[in-house]
Amino acid sequence: MSKMKTDHAKSVLPLLIPAMFLMAALIVLFVCITGGTPSVYANLIVIPVVVTALYSPVWYSALFAALAGFAMGPLVDLVTGNESKGFSFLIRVAVYLIVSVVISYISSRNRQREKHFEHLATHDSLTSLPNFNCMANAKVPPEGAMSILMLSFNEAGDIQGLFGSDFYQSIVKRISEELKDLLSSYPNATLCKGHDLNYAIVVRHYSSEESLENILASLDNINDVTISVDNIPVYVSYRIGFTVIRPDTSIAEGIRKANIALRYSFLEDQQISRYTDAMRDYYKGTVSIASEFSSAISKGMVQASYQSIHESETHKPFGVEILAKWIRDDGSKMTAEEFVPILEKTSCLSKLTIFMTEEAMKYAALPANKGKLISINYSAAELNERSVMEFVRAVEASGIDTNCVMIEITGSFSEDDYIVRDNLMFLKKHGIRIAIDYLSAAASSFALFTDAPVDYIKINRSITSHVNQERGAALVNSIVSFARENNMKTIAEGVENEQQVKFCEQAGVDYLQGYFFSVPQLMPEQKADPSEAAKDVSDSSSEEKGSAESENTPSQPVITLVEKKED
Repeated sequence: MSKMKTDHAKSVLPLLIPAMFLMAALIVLFVCITGGTPSVYANLIVIPVVVTALYSPVWYSALFAALAGFAMGPLVDLVTGNESKGFSFLIRVAVYLIVSVVISYISSRNRQREKHFEHLATHDSLTSLPNFNCMANAKVPPEGAMSILMLSFNEAGDIQGLFGSDFYQSIVKRISEELKDLLSSYPNATLCKGHDLNYAIVVRHYSSEESLENILASLDNINDVTISVDNIPVYVSYRIGFTVIRPDTSIAEGIRKANIALRYSFLEDQQISRYTDAMRDYYKGTVSIASEFSSAISKGMVQASYQSIHESETHKPFGVEILAKWIRDDGSKMTAEEFVPILEKTSCLSKLTIFMTEEAMKYAALPANKGKLISINYSAAELNERSVMEFVRAVEASGIDTNCVMIEITGSFSEDDYIVRDNLMFLKKHGIRIAIDYLSAAASSFALFTDAPVDYIKINRSITSHVNQERGAALVNSIVSFARENNMKTIAEGVENEQQVKFCEQAGVDYLQGYFFSVPQLMPEQKADPSEAAKDVSDSSSEEKGSAESENTPSQPVITLVEKKED
């Protein structure tokens, strides 16, 4: 039953009961005038009995039916002066009771079933929070405004836990409870639950928007923190997009604007973004990415760069990771983290995988790089039987030792666990090493990690950047401990300062990667001249450093090292 239908039924009930009593009284009077119960008109009393049973509880319907039966028996006989027929009227009472109880019971069950389905349609089954469908019925205060906040946790929006769906559900319940507690002091705020760890908050402002600032401040208590779920530390962070609408703006339009603001938060790596028209235009620009990508590869606008990976204790080079960068027509540069999530929804992703594999093989074939480990990013959405066979075939055809090739899987898997496991087994059988980004690992089941041949877990930079906090440090220690127990190595990326280096070394992280050691550099064949190499380096370092490197750009790829400092 829809909400409108339910509200209509509630508004009719207060009038229905008196109306049925009045109808029953009129029927009794009519029967008395026409000569008493032998008249065929006596059967009309069934109408109010049935109608009352349809919309009333069983006990009330039974009471009404009994009264109707007595009215059509002793009461009519008394008014008309007819001779009483003893207790024969009890048969009529019994019939009315049976009809009333059966109809009322069936009707009540139907109403309960409708309420149950209505609840399923408008509430999250796991947390019982209202879902996004409820937002359509929200009303903007006539003299006020309404804020619509869209929240998405952990950047990728999906941290389905290292320990399977049960653990993931525990995470969802815990975060939902935290949000409910934080918002309990704001009666004008309604929390709604979307899929995975996506939420919406509808805030009604009756006079001003002051409460919105307080709500945002309260929500900050669950951002960039580590919470304990089943005694396991889980790092959580969120992005928020919001808009404020007035009575002349539809709820659907407000939701659309809040979603655009949320998308903008991810694209610009901002914690909170408020919708603007300029943001809308920016979002539309991202739609053109998929349509431009194919031609961008053919034009050489998609380029490959490399960044070194180092042993934790000695800082010696262990290998390199091949990274993608897209220089668009307007001169703007996009990293793979920006455009790959968009390509994952199109058929263009395979083109990027093929291109990056070819570039990696070219790099590995250089004499100076013989025997070095080459890590290639591989989207989990692209991990299927056809793509892994083509990847292995390309590596073997290049003549590169497969033991020197590693794929780093990012994103969430689109296939079932057993299919993913078989594909990883196929890669491992051909000597390919396998690494999984931690946030991608969190979107996989525990069974996949215990059964699949994963060699490395990469600790995402969003985690490494928080090792100076107690909970962030605890999460890194937990990942290292888990990896050791399952015979896996760890690689911390995004290491940018000496404090992070020392912490990772003490925590037992096996390998380190980040600007502390080297900045991404273009492949040698892509550097048209030394100044081009300097431009790429200067994107991630100071102008002085960029100038120095432009003057001394080597003809072969060189890993920039930072010597290990003695304490």
